[in-house]
Amino acid sequence: MIYYFLHDEQGMITSVQSRTLPVVEGMEAYDATKIEASQEDYLRSKSEFCYVDVDSGALVFPDPKPSDDHTFDYGTKQWSVLLSDQKQTKWSEIKASRDMEEFSTFVWNSHTFDCDEVSQRRIQGAVQLALIDDSLSMVWTLADNTTQTFTASELKQIGQALSNHVKDCHDRGRILRGQIDAATTEEDLEAIVW
Repeated sequence: MIYYFLHDEQGMITSVQSRTLPVVEGMEAYDATKIEASQEDYLRSKSEFCYVDVDSGALVFPDPKPSDDHTFDYGTKQWSVLLSDQKQTKWSEIKASRDMEEFSTFVWNSHTFDCDEVSQRRIQGAVQLALIDDSLSMVWTLADNTTQTFTASELKQIGQALSNHVKDCHDRGRILRGQIDAATTEEDLEAIVW
């Protein structure tokens, strides 16, 4: 079996064909843009990126792609990355960190509360009850599974602490988003951490 890698003028592989004979009818038109390769190279090309060095006519397997943001520049024969792609990736990382912190826990008066979406709704419901009934007293299960009794006044303060926690997470996210937008180099982006 003979494998042909058809490519454009820069070396980008456009298709791979296999033939049992070295020359088949209709392939003559591709003589200037095809190379013959071994079965080993063919199999390797199925799992690794490769291109054709148009000067030598050789199949080349460059170093692995450094990140999802990188694309292969056929002009320089190097992996390159657009800053705009890196910015989007960095923002996705920051949002994931923001969400992780927002929905983890928060502390009020030395008590640690769960802060996942369900817990936030429960706290908001308790605050609404406290607004209706100033004499309310409620037993609450904390993040460490211990219980504590809170008054209506304390429940309102817990609700405020929750609100501040969420606000702080989003404020920090907005600041970091501004830093990402202002970044002009890859190094600037690497320095931005949650």
